[in-house]
Amino acid sequence: MPVDTLHPEYEAHVADWSLMRDVVKGQKAIQKAGTKYLPKLTDQSPEEYEDYKKRATFFNATGRVVDALTGMVFRKDAKLVVPESLNPVIADVTLNAVPFEQFAETLVEEVMEVNRAGVLVDFPDAAAVAGDQVVTKPVAEQLGLRVYASIYKAEDIINWRVERVGGKSVLSMVVLQEVAEEIDPADPFSLKRVRQYRVLELLDGKYMQSVWQENGNSGGMGSWVLVKRAFPKRAGKPLDHIPFEFFSAEGGESCVRQPVLYDLAAVNLAHYRNTADHEHGLHFTGLPTAVISGVKANDNESYRIGSTTAWVFSDPAAKATYLEFKGEGLKALSDAIKDKEAQMAALGARMLSPEKRDAEAAETVAQKRQGETSTLAALANSVSRGLTRVLQMMAAWENVDGVKISVKLNTDFVAVPMQPQQITALLQAVMTGNLSQQSFYDALIRGEVVTGARDYEAEKALIDEAGMNTAEPVDEDA
Repeated sequence: MPVDTLHPEYEAHVADWSLMRDVVKGQKAIQKAGTKYLPKLTDQSPEEYEDYKKRATFFNATGRVVDALTGMVFRKDAKLVVPESLNPVIADVTLNAVPFEQFAETLVEEVMEVNRAGVLVDFPDAAAVAGDQVVTKPVAEQLGLRVYASIYKAEDIINWRVERVGGKSVLSMVVLQEVAEEIDPADPFSLKRVRQYRVLELLDGKYMQSVWQENGNSGGMGSWVLVKRAFPKRAGKPLDHIPFEFFSAEGGESCVRQPVLYDLAAVNLAHYRNTADHEHGLHFTGLPTAVISGVKANDNESYRIGSTTAWVFSDPAAKATYLEFKGEGLKALSDAIKDKEAQMAALGARMLSPEKRDAEAAETVAQKRQGETSTLAALANSVSRGLTRVLQMMAAWENVDGVKISVKLNTDFVAVPMQPQQITALLQAVMTGNLSQQSFYDALIRGEVVTGARDYEAEKALIDEAGMNTAEPVDEDA
């Protein structure tokens, strides 16, 4: 099989991924796709179809939901437990000035959109950068040689294989699609894009990475040549595993599942088609049409409409009237549009439905939304576990062993501030000695009364300092 062979699960889901990408992008991408999402009407000419398509409106509920849900996950900073030696990695995960928070947010968006992504942990080619130098740790730091991570979209992970080794499932192969930029031999001032595949595989228990590029001299597509092969090493020894992590809402690499917002996207497209039919109907029936009967008009005769003109008919049977649309057809389309909006609201786009005017207790609202955000919580926890493994792989490559490393993305999605009566009750408990001041401060953080940007000791120091500064001055002459 050639290197560009597609995994059956890839072929089964790539159309869903394409649909989700277009829907999230919005109106421009949907209309550019033409008949893919808006079929032609019977006997419609190309010009008529273009007008029909332009009149349609795509309300991007799905894209708004992706933005809103991602914002809910990152409304609070992720909780990181990492050693100080990994601070450079946290500040720039990709070696392209992408900090960890932005890296994590991109992954959440990818999983939200298509429910699949991957991260490759890698190390720069030391020989290509350092040349004849011996790559010691100081040299590596000087040349910027350190471990980094790269995100691969679902569409770029074209093939993979999982095998049973010693009673457990082991990732034994991954094929990644890439586009490399090279200087055009015909023009040194321009770059040409070259399609290539990066193959990660275990060979006799050793991790090997190879790069294949399309052979431009082969005279056709599908001929690939090996341009690079290496056995990445850690502390001078080849790795015994593939440093690649799959991400999805459910976790696991062997199963590809439907995007979590696919049903919402499908209704979103149905809403778009309803608006096309509705606007099409309004275009042809919205304006009244003048009708004259009982008059034989000459070929060159015309009648103008307006208050400054008059029509005079000699035949008493002649009459003029307006032809106006009557019926429930357009109302049915309008109702269908509203029904789709209600369905989208039920499937996740809460911002489309009006808020209840009836007052509800904060606890009731929190309980209701806890159930509604359970899928989002599962997604956030799954990405957290994947990011933890990525940082552990990066730490191992940096020879940071035996240190606890963990990532926990926020799952407290809805702000329900602590009520004044609760604060009063907690304060009374502190004053009666039934609650410590630190527990009181921790409760204020959880209740979002204070940000928690400072820990208890720092907050207490500020309180003490403020108390000293506001104390009455001492009369030294007394």
